[in-house]
Amino acid sequence: MPKYKLPPFNDFKQFELFICDLFNELENTNSYCNTDYQTFGVSGQNQKGIDVFSPKNKTVIQCKVKDTEKGVVYTRNLLLADLDRDLYNAFQLGFKFDRYILASTFRDDVLIQEKTTKITSDISGMATISYWGWDTIMTYAEKYPALLEKYFPQFFYKSKTTKKDIVELPESALGKDLAKKNHIAYLKEKYKNYKEIQFKAEGRGEKFNYAMFNKEIMNRYKAAGINFIPVDCFVDLVKFLEAKIDRTIIGKRNKAAGYKNYSAFGEPLKGVL
Repeated sequence: MPKYKLPPFNDFKQFELFICDLFNELENTNSYCNTDYQTFGVSGQNQKGIDVFSPKNKTVIQCKVKDTEKGVVYTRNLLLADLDRDLYNAFQLGFKFDRYILASTFRDDVLIQEKTTKITSDISGMATISYWGWDTIMTYAEKYPALLEKYFPQFFYKSKTTKKDIVELPESALGKDLAKKNHIAYLKEKYKNYKEIQFKAEGRGEKFNYAMFNKEIMNRYKAAGINFIPVDCFVDLVKFLEAKIDRTIIGKRNKAAGYKNYSAFGEPLKGVL
């Protein structure tokens, strides 16, 4: 059982984003560019039984915000009906998944859990179906204080930063070299812009997750932030970001047409597509 009694979400989009962030933390993934956990589609689209998905981990998650004012039995029956309908829709998708999770702001419920266990048995190895009620969700979420502070800031006291709290950058850190730091920022922004243009053109409602993009970089260099990456890693980081830019659809088209995707370090940035 969770230690805190935090109120469930009323906003379905916030709940989706919370679940997305939670699973990225739980499975230590880097969600961006159609890999790992990200929200699926946009409000108003037919999302075919999916709110959050991971092609890499072959997992789909349907998020349900429920108002329990009409009673436990009524809410449970709504979720059971949602499960049957949305699971059917999810199986109509073009990619295979191994896990289907119904996540809800409703409490943990034995009858719903029994239903998911039965479905898993009935479909015989096609996928594992499970139910995550609010109790289960919060039990896992409590392992990540930063996640709780992000979504429930009103319940967490944040002390004021003092000069003693400010961590001084080591001399060997990238943040100490303004020119190199700015070039990395330029390449990151270039990649972000290319991906956003690509997502918009594809029309599937995908959104670039800048936070998880940064997390991938931090994990790569075992750093607490861009500024703390050793400056000796600058050349490797540049190559890493350039390769990501070149692999985008726009990057491939530019290279095929003989256009530059980015300036080299020290070159003027003006005029680069």
